[in-house]
Amino acid sequence: MYIFGYGSLVNINSAQKSFKRVLKQEDFIPVVLKGFKKVWNSIEYILFEDEKQISNGIFLNLQKDEKSSTNGVLLHISQEEFELLKLREKNYSCIKLNSEDFIGLKTKEKIYTFSTTNKEKIATLGDENCFIPKNYIFLLEEGLKNYSKEFQEEFVKSYSNYPFKIKEGTYKFSDPIQNRFAKDGFKDES
Repeated sequence: MYIFGYGSLVNINSAQKSFKRVLKQEDFIPVVLKGFKKVWNSIEYILFEDEKQISNGIFLNLQKDEKSSTNGVLLHISQEEFELLKLREKNYSCIKLNSEDFIGLKTKEKIYTFSTTNKEKIATLGDENCFIPKNYIFLLEEGLKNYSKEFQEEFVKSYSNYPFKIKEGTYKFSDPIQNRFAKDGFKDES
């Protein structure tokens, strides 16, 4: 099976935190998905360093749009890796994608992604206490350096319209399980 990554999972260092095996850049297959676009509207509760109040961190989300397409990466994963990714992306819905919607891809394997579908976790313009973490943008930009110039340009173009304020500073997810698998990294405790 495959997972489609369109945010932090394009960054090998970020993705590695949720895997036991050592990932290599060639594990990340650049693809284009038809019928979807990237949007800044997924709310995750985060705490910026030196602050006491939890903020609504705004992260990339995937939204259906028949007239659009967006790029990202496919990672071949095992069932165990899928379960660990579900912990990392625990506030997102797991969505099955159609392999026919990927340009130039031929596979019979199942393809999944994570997307926010819960209306209570989707930000709208004018919502208060909503910030796009600058460090998340930096994480995306660092990850993109490992891909072709064309992939980089298309990816940045797909997300460079920021509908919320960008906030500097280190942050962590308020949910400790999510923070462990997204920020701290996987540690085998067996």
